[in-house]
Amino acid sequence: MSDTFQPSLGNLLRVLAPPLIWFLHLTTVYAAEALICIGPAAAAATMIAWTIALATAAALTALLLTAWTLHRGDAGHTQSVGSSRFLPGVSYLLILLSLLGIAWTILPTIFLPACA
Repeated sequence: MSDTFQPSLGNLLRVLAPPLIWFLHLTTVYAAEALICIGPAAAAATMIAWTIALATAAALTALLLTAWTLHRGDAGHTQSVGSSRFLPGVSYLLILLSLLGIAWTILPTIFLPACA
């Protein structure tokens, strides 16, 4: 029974990190657009572009670091017969879904005019 799954805070954080990164990106992009569009329209397009670019770069970097640490943790542990592959699989799936969510969040900013 020593090879069975042991729940821990680290496992929970590995699973929840990608959706939290996506959520922070989503709220940052939409809050920035809402706040910037309240002001003068002349500087709004440039401010929105920079804010979205920086938020997207930060979110993608965070997701890549999450995937790298997850992969590094998997490579450092040899797999035994009773070890669980469920949580790493879920973490990788959530990283992919979070990448899709980030792309979906920035699509309106690419194809629609600022403060429309």
